[in-house]
Amino acid sequence: MGPAKGRIGPLIDAILDEYAAAHAGQFPTMRVIWEKLLDEHHVTAAYATVHRYLAKHPHWSPDTLARQPNTPSGDFLAAAQLPFQSNVIKHYRALLAAVHRDPKRHGLDGSYATTTAFILGLDAGSSWSMLTGFQEWLVVRLGKGHDLTWPVLVRHLAPGGWSHPLSTQADAAAVTALYQLIGEFFTTREQPDGLARIFRTYQTWAITQDWYHLEDPAKLPGSREGQRPD
Repeated sequence: MGPAKGRIGPLIDAILDEYAAAHAGQFPTMRVIWEKLLDEHHVTAAYATVHRYLAKHPHWSPDTLARQPNTPSGDFLAAAQLPFQSNVIKHYRALLAAVHRDPKRHGLDGSYATTTAFILGLDAGSSWSMLTGFQEWLVVRLGKGHDLTWPVLVRHLAPGGWSHPLSTQADAAAVTALYQLIGEFFTTREQPDGLARIFRTYQTWAITQDWYHLEDPAKLPGSREGQRPD
């Protein structure tokens, strides 16, 4: 176990035990664990570090969150929240469509900078729930960029790829790509088990990446565990 995982491991175990005791043996989503580390324990941990620890945990897996038939895996309230979530996403779809159609009416100049600022504000107003999973979804779509924010990932996925500074044409293409990608993301989010599927897909992709195993002593340069026997 790497040093970072060694520090947060006992805290994650405590979070799992406390949550299971309060929720009839069910376990929290990875997002909930990560947020509890930050909000309740004041520990800043890389999302990938939490991923790595939980991937090897004997009791936690995405599948353990779906013990009841016809109940989406993920948060234990997911089934009850699906109609509400769908209605909320429809509201955001309509709002973003209106902003895209007439940005000046909403106080924007239509540039990528002001559009992303507006959407970041919407996300903040939803306690960061509107775009939960968006960064992970984009990373899998791009096939790289786990350490990039979603505004940067979108620019990589825009026609023509990354360019800096943005020309007028590239700026317009990035705005169009942003609205299109958010629309596709919302479609995935609206599906039963959609958010849990996004994180499972990201997890499946992440474990194939070299950086994911960086804290594994067996893979560190010079480690005895990584050396071949004589």
